[in-house]
Amino acid sequence: SSSDRCISSPIRRCFKSPITGLPTVPDSGSEDCASATMDSSGALSWASSPKGSAAYLYALEAPAAGYRKSQETFARILKSVQVVGSESKGPAGPSFQWVRWQDPREGAFSFEVPVQWRIQGGLFRQASVDVRPAWELLSPDGEIRLTGGDAQLPPFTEPNQMLAMAGFREGTWYSPGYGVRMMVRRYTPGVVFAREYVGTRAAPGCAGVQITDSRERPDAVASLNAIYAQYGAGVQQKLSAGEAAFTCQKGGRAMQGYYFAATLYTAVAGMQGGIWHVEYLFGFLAPEGKAAAAQEVMGHILQTVQINPQWMAMQQGITANTSQIVSRTSNAISETISSSYWSRQQTMDEISRRRSNATLGVVDVVDPATGREMKVENSSNYYWLDHRGAIVGTETYTRPNLDFRELVQLP
Repeated sequence: SSSDRCISSPIRRCFKSPITGLPTVPDSGSEDCASATMDSSGALSWASSPKGSAAYLYALEAPAAGYRKSQETFARILKSVQVVGSESKGPAGPSFQWVRWQDPREGAFSFEVPVQWRIQGGLFRQASVDVRPAWELLSPDGEIRLTGGDAQLPPFTEPNQMLAMAGFREGTWYSPGYGVRMMVRRYTPGVVFAREYVGTRAAPGCAGVQITDSRERPDAVASLNAIYAQYGAGVQQKLSAGEAAFTCQKGGRAMQGYYFAATLYTAVAGMQGGIWHVEYLFGFLAPEGKAAAAQEVMGHILQTVQINPQWMAMQQGITANTSQIVSRTSNAISETISSSYWSRQQTMDEISRRRSNATLGVVDVVDPATGREMKVENSSNYYWLDHRGAIVGTETYTRPNLDFRELVQLP
């Protein structure tokens, strides 16, 4: 796009006019210089393109009387000014030929990669509902490395009271069954995970990794979160995305890198905590000067990725069946954990009560009329309570008088 801006301002200047036909203005050596009033106009014209912007500033100036006489001429001059010329091509960027690569494991997905670049990976199936797409792409000289996904990243489940009662605390592994293994870990937003991944796994062989920039990317997930919000009642899903750029040193060379991560959190109404996993993860590491080429390849991969519809239909069938089974068994496991815990807790409480009573030399008794529990000195076989609250103990089952009622001893 292009535009023009004009300005007009009266100024006081002294110079000898080079424009024929206009009154000559005294120079700075003239005694009349201080009284010379000038009028001026300026125009700023620019043009923008993907390569950048070019701008020119034009100015016209004359004594006030002469300027007014020449306004029409000045207007035609400024109106005729245009930014012209051929577009600067700049340094030539990398040129690639592309070939489609397909997941060799299950044929689940495919995308285009540069010819002669080396790629490995595919869909790693850990369980029926735990599938992890992951790949690594290297340039022919091995200097540029791109990755997508990570088969070593498991699904995660948030710590909660139920898991803690069963001994599953943060950092441990929990399995709801059917080969699914989840790590107990608090939910991590996308930008935090991106920074963590850069510092631990994104730059193998690199020293002095430094994150130069990181930020959340709400623009990348707004539409996806709207879709997730339309899921079935009782299920809440939310995506959080972020990115991190970094530098490091590898083999004596300065390297640049970038990673994008998005984590998907799922919560079910009526259940403690939630589960989450890394939904999107991709980035690159390249020497300085080759980061642009790495970024171009990464962008092309993301634009050409395709999911095999036959594989998707098959996987959805597996997921639906397994989800029903896992849901039912998870509820059963939850009930088992809960009942066993409270049963064990009651047993421990009872043992603790009896040990405490033996130490203190007391016994627990209950007033059957009110349900009130009391501790009395363990010196009699039977205990009685009157309407004034007085407690009397007897060796035999003999009521002190009609005002007393028997207290029941707890075992």
